Amino acid sequence: MEFQREFSVQTDKILRKRLIWFISIWGGIGILGSVPVFVGIYAHVFNSDILNPEFIEKTLGPNGPWLFTTVQLLWSAGYIAALFLTIKGKLSKPHAVAVSMALILLDGIIGISLRAGGAGIMSGLSMFAISHFVASLVFPWSAKQAAIPAVIVFALNALSIFLLEGGATAGNIFTAAASPLLAVPGCLVAWSRHSRRLGQYRLSFVQQRYGTLRQELAYARAIHETMFPAPRTGKTINFTYKYEPMRQIGGDYLYASHCPTDDGSDEALSIVLLDVTGHGIPAALTVNRLHGEIELLFADDPFIEPGEVLARLNRYVHLTLSRHSIFVTAVCLKADPLTGTIRYASGGHPPGFLRAVDGTVSDLDSTAFVLGACSDDDFDPGQKSIEFGPGDSLITYTDGATEARQESGKMLRISGMRSLLAAQERVEPGHWPGRLLDAVTNHREGLPPEDDTLVVEMFRDLKSAMPRPQTINEAHGSKADLGAQPQDHHSQSS
Repeated sequence: MEFQREFSVQTDKILRKRLIWFISIWGGIGILGSVPVFVGIYAHVFNSDILNPEFIEKTLGPNGPWLFTTVQLLWSAGYIAALFLTIKGKLSKPHAVAVSMALILLDGIIGISLRAGGAGIMSGLSMFAISHFVASLVFPWSAKQAAIPAVIVFALNALSIFLLEGGATAGNIFTAAASPLLAVPGCLVAWSRHSRRLGQYRLSFVQQRYGTLRQELAYARAIHETMFPAPRTGKTINFTYKYEPMRQIGGDYLYASHCPTDDGSDEALSIVLLDVTGHGIPAALTVNRLHGEIELLFADDPFIEPGEVLARLNRYVHLTLSRHSIFVTAVCLKADPLTGTIRYASGGHPPGFLRAVDGTVSDLDSTAFVLGACSDDDFDPGQKSIEFGPGDSLITYTDGATEARQESGKMLRISGMRSLLAAQERVEPGHWPGRLLDAVTNHREGLPPEDDTLVVEMFRDLKSAMPRPQTINEAHGSKADLGAQPQDHHSQSS
């Protein structure tokens, strides 16, 4: 629809310019060509016989002078009026097309009139055929638009032959039937030029729109990525991640929030990982809506529990997105350094893995349905809790990782991800997302991703297991306690 509108606008611009050219040049040739005839006809008025009067009468016929004068004046008036309207910009697009066809139609009618009136200087359709061919070369006509004036002229020509020039004789019938062939070259030229111009403009339109779309997608990706949190390091509980969208933007999303622990000594970290059905722009738009909903949840209650987050998200998806067959898998995590635990709830998401500091790997299975599949009353988030000690890492991901395929079609699967975690011994905390995403890429054997892939690692600093250093006051207190036994101290000194 947009292409047709823009192509129509371009055609209108070309037509207006070409109308001025055609009227000025073709009309000018017609007017200049008629000057010698007018001189020959009206030279006697000035007592001059530039052309032999007998030659003029023989050429134009007995009715030729006044008939030629009349039709030439009408023809000139038509061209001048069309030029005036075009220059003044008083023609809408349909009217501009109609005027271009009317000019050629006028040429045909003039030729028929002169021939029917016995003016032998015009051979009826010969000048029309030339005019029609030139117009098809100049105007941005389609084959249909080129055929319209030709059909009208040939119909009028047939009527003129049968009614005014001898009736329905065999010769006249053949002439009337064969005359449309004169318009075939012009129609073919119009069809060829229109098809070529349409193809070129379509290619240009697609290239332009593709370039615009790439720019818009790049801008959309920049906005989309601003919704992702910055990795968190240097704290008791940290997280990092790696994201590879299938296209420039995708349907995976990560949210992070932190709040004080119960005693205010540290910060608990909450993470929400989402995977929306579909890919590309539709999925990214859905992510944008969910981002706003999650922001509101944590703004209203920074201490909200993972089970409550999952239940509220399920209600939102069920009420607003499931009617469009859009569903979401999600895992909500909350790591509390004070209790040394992670509380979590997972709605249809692939199992996460807890890799303990000793290298053992445990699964965090899904605790609930895919979000949006059931109503709020039937949804149980099934929140669970696991130990999360110093040096432990919890790995979560979207199914773009487990569904990565080799050329043979073999998928990595959940077992493959588990094997990767168990097999690699020396990986510094915070480096698992990059290591796993590289492994997923290698598994694809150079094939492009078939889905968005997001790998997240939540890890606890190993230093949090070390004894807490003494403060200055505590150090002074210790010295005071030692000073309470001066005799023992002196005796040791001695």
